[in-house]
Amino acid sequence: MTFFLNTMLFAFLALFPILNPPAMAPVFLQLTGGVKESQRNHLAALIGFYTWVFLTTLLVVGGWMLKLLGISIPVIAIAGGLLLFHSAWHMLNRDPKLSESDKAELQTYLLDQAFFPLTMPVTAGPGAMAVTLSLVPRGPIWHPQTLMSFLGTTCGIGLAALTVFLFYRYGTKVIRKLGATGEATITQISAFVLLAIGVQIVWGGLRELIRGI
Repeated sequence: MTFFLNTMLFAFLALFPILNPPAMAPVFLQLTGGVKESQRNHLAALIGFYTWVFLTTLLVVGGWMLKLLGISIPVIAIAGGLLLFHSAWHMLNRDPKLSESDKAELQTYLLDQAFFPLTMPVTAGPGAMAVTLSLVPRGPIWHPQTLMSFLGTTCGIGLAALTVFLFYRYGTKVIRKLGATGEATITQISAFVLLAIGVQIVWGGLRELIRGI
């Protein structure tokens, strides 16, 4: 039991700073600014669930699939970083006042984007993917300790995904209490931070590829 709890806590502490739900809540609010409150809450639940499913699936089969397809973590980092940069750039430059047609369009397709791009790469991006792959247990797959490590890590991922849901679901209410000016300031700062993260992820991927040459 101690081994299980230690594994679960280690996985949670490794993923929580990378997922960073407190900092990503304003980003989520900005990206879903044109949808109804009930739909935003539904999206928060979907993103939390998809984060757990995606990272758990990556934990179980990701390492082998990447080797089979010949895809390296640096390549994933570059692709994900470019997607983050694209999302952040539009957040920084778009008109904050959406037309009624824009709002209707958002309400139509945002639920379909709960996994991509709202879960991956906005929430669970290349950093979370790299950390998850680093948590893959060593040893024979059917060994009891390996199976216990898989279970503990999966539960740790679940705890991290739960914090994503909680911050996305309830953190936006705190942001709104700051008023329109405070909300706009936080979301613009968050967009800029997200832009910088995207650049950093791309640079990290390029650096790893250059080192491998």
